[in-house]
Amino acid sequence: MRGLKAVALSGLSLSLLMFVFPAPAHAECTVRLGPAAIDFGSTTRGQLLAQSVHSDPLSFGLRRAQAHVQCERSRLMRLELVGAAADAGHYRFGAGTLQVRVLAVRLDGKAVQWLSEGQGEDPDARVWRPGVRLVPAIAGAGVEGQRMEIELEFEAGVASADTRVSDLTRFDSELKFVLR
Repeated sequence: MRGLKAVALSGLSLSLLMFVFPAPAHAECTVRLGPAAIDFGSTTRGQLLAQSVHSDPLSFGLRRAQAHVQCERSRLMRLELVGAAADAGHYRFGAGTLQVRVLAVRLDGKAVQWLSEGQGEDPDARVWRPGVRLVPAIAGAGVEGQRMEIELEFEAGVASADTRVSDLTRFDSELKFVLR
């Protein structure tokens, strides 16, 4: 599964790409991301500075996608997004960072809550942190199902100092979903 497109940054342009691959999990389940590619486009340092007024890191913007898990039988799903961590709340995205937020989870067509398994107390439980497994839940307890849809939001950013480049620079990330 391809999902995130790479970013290239130069004095003239910057393009962002992120790749998301499904990982073999359980033979009876499939995991996919839609759309298949998340592209942050091309931009210049000047455009980044203009759209990220008074903020550092500079934002490449927000992109949305949906992850889909389909299993032959009902089961408790623990989905992990695996990739290189930049810090406790972000994945690496070239010289920048990528934050993934969970907007909504549906299990067998019904809206449910979710647990962030492997994460301690967190003021923003919507952030999908490296090493954390997302578990669909009702009333604070994990629940079984056959189909899970997760609405996701991706935000890529880069420190202003890292946008001072002399040649085309590419930002990208390789992530994979693993169903446990």
